[in-house]
Amino acid sequence: MTIFNGNKTIPAVILNLILSIVVGGMLGHAVDAGYDGRLAQYINSPESYAIKLFSPEMIAQGKGGWQGEHAGKWMYAAAKAYERTGDPAVLARLTSVADYLVSRQEEDGYLGCYREDKRYYHRPSPEAMTVDWDTWIMAYLIKGFTEASVATGNPKYADCALSIVKFLHWTVFDQGIKIAQTGMHSGMAGCGMLDPLCDLYLQRPEKEVKEMIDRCIFELDDTPCLQLITLAGKDYDVSLIGNGKIYEMNRCLTGMAKAYQLFGDERLLKACKNAWESIRANHLTTLGGPWGGINYCWEIFNRVAEWAPYECTETCSVMEWMHFTWEMLKITGDGKYASEIEKSSYNALMAARAEDGLRWEYYVRTNGEMTPRGDWACCWSSGMTSLEDIPVYMYDTRKDGIYVNIICESSYESALRGKQVALQQVADYARTGKAEFVVSKGGGAFTLAVHNPGWAASCKACVNGKEVKAKLRDGYLCIKRGWKDGDRLTLEFPFVIRTVEKTWEYRNAGPKEHNFPNWYNGFTKHYVTFAAGPLVFATDHADSFEKQDPLGLSRAEIDAARLVRTAAENSNGACAVMAATPELHVGGLVLKPIAMMPPFEDGPQWRATWFQIK
Repeated sequence: MTIFNGNKTIPAVILNLILSIVVGGMLGHAVDAGYDGRLAQYINSPESYAIKLFSPEMIAQGKGGWQGEHAGKWMYAAAKAYERTGDPAVLARLTSVADYLVSRQEEDGYLGCYREDKRYYHRPSPEAMTVDWDTWIMAYLIKGFTEASVATGNPKYADCALSIVKFLHWTVFDQGIKIAQTGMHSGMAGCGMLDPLCDLYLQRPEKEVKEMIDRCIFELDDTPCLQLITLAGKDYDVSLIGNGKIYEMNRCLTGMAKAYQLFGDERLLKACKNAWESIRANHLTTLGGPWGGINYCWEIFNRVAEWAPYECTETCSVMEWMHFTWEMLKITGDGKYASEIEKSSYNALMAARAEDGLRWEYYVRTNGEMTPRGDWACCWSSGMTSLEDIPVYMYDTRKDGIYVNIICESSYESALRGKQVALQQVADYARTGKAEFVVSKGGGAFTLAVHNPGWAASCKACVNGKEVKAKLRDGYLCIKRGWKDGDRLTLEFPFVIRTVEKTWEYRNAGPKEHNFPNWYNGFTKHYVTFAAGPLVFATDHADSFEKQDPLGLSRAEIDAARLVRTAAENSNGACAVMAATPELHVGGLVLKPIAMMPPFEDGPQWRATWFQIK
């Protein structure tokens, strides 16, 4: 596959010719639960409340608002689910909802849930930023319709998306509206439409779409309070760009990465690389989620020097961080991006979900109370969407072979140089650190590459029980050979305890919303967190920013920490197929993998991931 750029092409690192993928293990369990939960039950017909928001009756009553985004997110996730499963029930739900929304498109192309007098093109003054989410909703509809067109093969959905773009184009180029002024957060909410515009351009490379893409890029830099491309290009920390809003900035960066793949603007690539490194180095929780909350807002990046054990990540930000990271992996082929996707999948994303597949935590706290906000929360649909993205992230096919980006029990079939190749992962990597792959269907000479997890200090590789040397290239452990049906590659990563230590310098200027870096109350505390394999460990303890009750561990207790395995059992009492669940015993505490601690069941639960060093 190549990405076109006028008269020249940019080679795509990832071909991604997926024929079939089935996800098992811990992540597969979550995907299945989400498929039967939020995806199947929140929206299932045009009569679902989130879709009725687009009805004339609801619009007339002024019931619409930012909640309209759920329609586009759901269509996108449902389309991905149908591509993955081929389930006719999902297709029926998707087409019924999409067809109804198409029927609600107005003659001029507008499609939304705002009353006419409240729409974005009725602004109070030429320089005013709107506080509404009209274009944000339209952007998600473009994304949903575009993916629905891909999944169903029906061009009318892409036609509907194109009509929305042509309406936006008219308001921008003929009416003089600035895209950045149609959304909050220094204009990033408006300019975030760059992401779905790039998706649509692959199907409908028309003049109006290209001009809207160019305009978004221009305004991302021309807006005085933003200048995202210039400042990120100069290696500014992301907390110093715009108002630092995590979700919206990552969405803009995702769009910039896609625009680079389409048109090859090196400014965009430089800005994306710098911003990604800034986030990874300074703004991820130990769970792999972008975090805020120390000074001003839970949803805005903290300053670089700031850290506290009460890290807080919006689930929407996890979704968009993973989207952004996936695009960077597609551009560069570098396994460091795959490692971050895997880390976020096993920890930040799993920590946000409930076992019923319906409910999601709005804010994932490393230490603090976990409770769902309500089914209208934006994060409930973002979590659902992220689960359907996981199968896409897991593997990719490149010219030289098959690359594994997320290690998890699964099966994968792909077309490689005209031949069908199948691969199965059969080991419980998350609980043991062991990855095992069985080759079938086709085979032949190709590279089998597995990303080298960022947490792993070493790796033992064997083919059919015989130790081999895996070449480390661009963050992947690569083995090139003539693969035959039944060949088995085993990778053993050390499943040992790892610790991360941080220092909290407490700044207290009064209410936490008004804390600033130059005001201190003078104390310093040291904290430690524990991990093994891809999993971060925690315990259930009521410790939060508002009501601090930290658990203390001595240095001797930390050094004496040990892993203990408790055998899992199935409903018949026999030993389960999955590996024994690892527990970490330290001092008098028993820690479990955070992914195996559902954040809420019948009510709020508590979690402590960071422990104070005595």
